[in-house]
Amino acid sequence: MKKLLAFVLFGVVLGTLSGLTAFGQAISVNGGAIQGTITDTTGAVVSGATIRIENPATNFTKVITSDSSGFYSFGPLVPGNYKVVISASGFSSLTVDTVIRTGTATSGNFKLQVGSETTTIEVVAGALQINTEQAGVSDVLTQEQISKLPVNGRNFLDLAQIEPGVILQSGESFDPTKAGYSAISVGGVSGRTTRILLDGQDITDETVGTTIFNVSQGAIDEFQLNRANQDASGEVTSTGQVLVSTRSGTNAFHGQLFGNFQDHRAGFAKLKSFDVPFQRNQFGGSVGGPILPNKLFFFVNAERIKQDSSAVSPVGPTFSSIFAAHPTIPSPYRETYSTARLDWNGPLHGHYFARINYNVNSVSSNYGYGYWLYANRDNTPGGAFGADFSAGHFTHSFRGSYEKFHNLISDQTSGNSSIYNGIPGFAYYFTAQRLYSGPNYLAPQGTFQSDKQARYDGSWTRGSHNLRFGASVNRLLGGGFASFFGLAPRASIGAGLFTGPTAANPNALGCGGVAGAAACPSDPLRGYHISSMYIGNGQGAFTENPGFGMSNGGVFSWRYALYVQDSWKITPSFTLSAGLRWAVDTRRANQDIATPSCADVNSSLGFSCTGNLFDQWQSGLGKVVRQPYGNLAPQLGFVFSPGDHKWAIRASAGIFFESNVFNNQTNSRTGLIKAGLFNDEKLLCGGTYSMSFPDGTTVSSVNGTSIQTLCNSTPLGNSASSFIQLQNAYQANTTKTGPLSNGAYVGNNLYANNIYAPGFKQPYSEQWSAGIQRELWKGTVLSADYVHNSTIKVMQKVDVNHVGAARFLNATAARNAIAATTDDAGCAGGASAAAINCAIANGYTMTDFAGFGLDSANNVLGGPSILSFGATPNDGAAFAGQNPLLGNGNFLFPVGRSGYDALQIVFRQQKRNPFPGITNSNFQVSYNLSKIVTSAGGDSDQFFVGASSAPWNNDSPTAIMGRASLDRTHQLSFGGAVNLKYGPQIGMIGHFTSAAPTSMILDATNPAGDIFQSDLNGDGTTGDLLPFTEPGDYMHRYKGQNLNNAITKFNNEYAGKLTPAGQALVSAGLMTSSQLAQLGGVVQEIATAPSNGGINNAAFRSLDVNFSYPIRFPWLGESFSLEPAVAMYNVFNFSNFNNPTGTLVNTTHAASSAGYINGANTYDQHETNRVQRGSGTFSQGAPRATEFQLKLNF
Repeated sequence: MKKLLAFVLFGVVLGTLSGLTAFGQAISVNGGAIQGTITDTTGAVVSGATIRIENPATNFTKVITSDSSGFYSFGPLVPGNYKVVISASGFSSLTVDTVIRTGTATSGNFKLQVGSETTTIEVVAGALQINTEQAGVSDVLTQEQISKLPVNGRNFLDLAQIEPGVILQSGESFDPTKAGYSAISVGGVSGRTTRILLDGQDITDETVGTTIFNVSQGAIDEFQLNRANQDASGEVTSTGQVLVSTRSGTNAFHGQLFGNFQDHRAGFAKLKSFDVPFQRNQFGGSVGGPILPNKLFFFVNAERIKQDSSAVSPVGPTFSSIFAAHPTIPSPYRETYSTARLDWNGPLHGHYFARINYNVNSVSSNYGYGYWLYANRDNTPGGAFGADFSAGHFTHSFRGSYEKFHNLISDQTSGNSSIYNGIPGFAYYFTAQRLYSGPNYLAPQGTFQSDKQARYDGSWTRGSHNLRFGASVNRLLGGGFASFFGLAPRASIGAGLFTGPTAANPNALGCGGVAGAAACPSDPLRGYHISSMYIGNGQGAFTENPGFGMSNGGVFSWRYALYVQDSWKITPSFTLSAGLRWAVDTRRANQDIATPSCADVNSSLGFSCTGNLFDQWQSGLGKVVRQPYGNLAPQLGFVFSPGDHKWAIRASAGIFFESNVFNNQTNSRTGLIKAGLFNDEKLLCGGTYSMSFPDGTTVSSVNGTSIQTLCNSTPLGNSASSFIQLQNAYQANTTKTGPLSNGAYVGNNLYANNIYAPGFKQPYSEQWSAGIQRELWKGTVLSADYVHNSTIKVMQKVDVNHVGAARFLNATAARNAIAATTDDAGCAGGASAAAINCAIANGYTMTDFAGFGLDSANNVLGGPSILSFGATPNDGAAFAGQNPLLGNGNFLFPVGRSGYDALQIVFRQQKRNPFPGITNSNFQVSYNLSKIVTSAGGDSDQFFVGASSAPWNNDSPTAIMGRASLDRTHQLSFGGAVNLKYGPQIGMIGHFTSAAPTSMILDATNPAGDIFQSDLNGDGTTGDLLPFTEPGDYMHRYKGQNLNNAITKFNNEYAGKLTPAGQALVSAGLMTSSQLAQLGGVVQEIATAPSNGGINNAAFRSLDVNFSYPIRFPWLGESFSLEPAVAMYNVFNFSNFNNPTGTLVNTTHAASSAGYINGANTYDQHETNRVQRGSGTFSQGAPRATEFQLKLNF
């Protein structure tokens, strides 16, 4: 019914707005426009003036008249150079050469002089003009800039890098399917949510974010980035929006053939003293022209990248022998993209176009995980059409499009002798040392998506009002599979070093798990045991719905939008705009599926309740998740441009809603489906030493050896085969049990994970901006804007059962766990003080007690209820939460928030002969002074439900806010090109950015028993922030030079003391503070940083330049030239670095401290952190590369 109502609304609005009986002009995301007021030299309005708008390149012509207020407006117009001729009775004619830009209303305020109507006055407007019509904050990159900027790899999104507040990201940084893509972070928020439109149609990936396909740089005409308060006609986004227009043909044939070549033997800098193999051939071309002069035009473009490359292994110095044997990692890349477009000056004084595109790429990559190689292939066809026409007193703009994305990911480690693979068929890693071996846990995987779009834009001018309106509808389909952890178990060994003898324990296990042997930290197979591990069930579906020819995995959504916006030209110098947008995305929070009832609980669990199951975690959570249909987003702004319109004051405020990517929906759905085969994984080790199979069997040993022994006492090289065998049995049991029962269903395990709370709201931002633009002189504009973006209703994951919280100690379970531990130690007396002292004397630690249940249920049970293991709460974890019969209750509440404030200054110049010896210049300098804070765990990826959606304090999710990971206090970016009169053309792009922040957190690398060491606030989560600091404090209040001051302060005030969990044991009379201290069950002392200080996060520095020299052949035509060029990316080979982890390693783990901010600060460690080329063509901050280019322009 609601879908039908939305269709009816869409039709009614479309029909009603199409029938308005006044002259209509559309200005929207579909192109550019011109509007203004015609006055005489005294400022009096001139009504009835004839305005003739001409595009000389295509002979498109439109004639309109100014109304009684002297006002006129027309659009959308294809971006380009235009001639505007204004004539009126009693006045001399005025001819103005001006420029129309994408998404921009060009000023058409013109003054007529009294005189003969046969006299014509000619004026040339500057290529750069201030925006006197729009209150939002945006900039346009022109085709001239696009063609001359040195962009390595020619990725179209990389063009945004010279804009203030923009940080380029590799698409792979937030999803493996985006290897070979770029993303644009705007305002400190991940590029996942930046909305991207091509020719007015949305090409954003709805599953994970950024673009759904790449576009050849040679196919792009103009590129606009909206940084704040975008137009009401824009698509759904709370951050930035990109508007891209493709090139079209004209009455003159024009085009380009090009070839770019890079080779590591020619002008490349080395990395880690290695001359890394690399060769790229990038070639292609474009051509456009008339089919029917003045009527029908064509443009085609195609481009190919063939790249054979390798990356330097990021393995740290601890494993230098592995690096020496396998110093590089292969990363070949292939991409082909093409675009074809037809433009027609057709009936009804209209412009019509059709465009098709095709993009395919394949790349070997690793998602940033060293030797965990996978192969990624994307295949994306698409097409769009548009119609902008007028009939009588009306103009209309229609758009329609279709895109389909097809992705496949497969493993590339099996049988690959060129990479390190320590245990074939088994994955393991050590994050701080960047050692990753074995199959990538993300493979195999397939992601499919299609988007069918239709939109209408129009407007109605009456008096000094320009009323614009529109509607759009998208049918979005997603699907696929992802068998996470399906190829192999994945184990962490970072906290699993066999330390060998210590003063406290001379018989501690050392190399090979031998008591009393020395440690061997450089040998991952013999020197470490597993500290935590995941095993997968081999399935790949996340939904029960069919899609894309598969029986499951499908997701579906409709997006509807309506908007209306009025621009009121109160005076020729003052424009007031007000708008309202309504939009909705359906079924993005699993509103189509019923919440489970108590009757759905598996009877074998023995859990009894009535009503809705989710109400057992917290009253009210069992209510239906409502579809938010009331997303109304108002906006208000003004522009004041007095006098000669050489300066403008602008301000704007509005509300802008954010979407919810499909991945968020699918990641929260499997637990709601009662039956079916779906992806599921189990957490083991680190306190969890048993697991339940889908048929209800509980497994705690493999071939007679307990999982606890395999985890804690057995070297990785010996235990791996047992865990492979365990995973094979788990997958076979899943298949055998079949779809009749979903092991991940909340009714089977009483584990609610990533479940949308009933109060779901779409996140939205409140944006405010105010600024000034000044035309310093012709062709030179200076802008300064203050931008504020406050985002609320962001999803945050809160465990409402408060598992692990100190205030919910089950004393009986704790006593049983202590007794089981002392019995294992061979000590009599159960949970008595004497028995505990005996276990201490026998070398037992808090990790051993945790293994028997004296810990958080997060570790002991891994999320599910104790009932799913066939036991009772008294036999489970000591800290099992508010209701020990239930597992975790991780619900998603719309309580998260973030705030961004920035001063953005942009200086732009585009001018011919600006200085002696320079024939043409096009230059932009951007400065951004900003701060972004968030409650999302210190991460900038706040709209993705994952680790970043967990708050710093589970008991008070928004109590702690701090700097996000993409916060940069200072950003200076510049780019442009100059033509020397007697020399080459020189282009450049430069970036100088202050260091990224890091949150300083306590060491929680060994999960078992961590609530006694690093849970300072007692909320049940570990790895707390260093007290007296805020998120992102490192590189602000604290840096490497004074890091030891913070460490000393912490060690003096906190080290050796009890956490709330430890205090709970003491208060219950279960242990003494002395016993906890001897067991290591107290806050651990942080290891001091080296004498030369901690490792600072580095500032970012890069300068790219190119030199070209066009060779012209006048007898072949003015536009014919051969242009050889050389480009050098990071020409001065500035060293840029990835940041070390913010974990402050404690003295227990100090032997493996490399890679932490208080760890080894050596040259080798810095070299390990060096930034290098990413997947595809992404290379921000990488060592110097040189490219040889040749272009044939005609």
